[in-house]
Amino acid sequence: MSSSNPWLDVQLSDYENHMRLESVHQLQALNLIMREQFASFDVSDIMILGVAGGNGLEHIDPNRTSHVYGVDLNESYLQACSRRHQDLGDSFTPLLADISDEAVKMPSADLVVANLFIEYVGYEAFTRALRTVDPEFVSCVLQVNEDDGFVSESPYGHVFKDIVKVYHHVDEASLTTTMASIGYTRITVEDIDLPNGKKLRRSDYQRDIAKR
Repeated sequence: MSSSNPWLDVQLSDYENHMRLESVHQLQALNLIMREQFASFDVSDIMILGVAGGNGLEHIDPNRTSHVYGVDLNESYLQACSRRHQDLGDSFTPLLADISDEAVKMPSADLVVANLFIEYVGYEAFTRALRTVDPEFVSCVLQVNEDDGFVSESPYGHVFKDIVKVYHHVDEASLTTTMASIGYTRITVEDIDLPNGKKLRRSDYQRDIAKR
């Protein structure tokens, strides 16, 4: 299958099997991070950009959260996500969208979660989406590379060979500057070590009072 975006060619099973390898350990780490992201903010509506198969959605508290939007450009990912999290019922809405498309408009939400996502759309598309969603809080996870490669070595490495075509270099300092330019202040930053010389860096942002 050929497609305009290489993520459409990556099978969810390959992606998740790669991410859960003990030498990679990102699926497990992100699951715990998402539990903390959901618990950190007293919000009603949450939007998850790049929801994939819904890793971490089991931590959604239906008593605190009215609506969850799961956004992805891969329809098969969204179908798997919906099957796995039927317990969320009508509170979960899968949204098939590529936010790199300037014509895409998103519903509003109080919190946007973007984990290992900004690297694949870039600052411009990400901030354009935020202007549409207009959340009070944004919680992001970036991968910090201590070695030469973004994709960790694994038996599934060949699956990601074309991902470089949509990869953007993103760092926390530049992201914080970019977020400030659209009215958001960083309120939290935390590093989570991985077993292969990489780190996951969580940064949380809040909309400035003057922008409310």
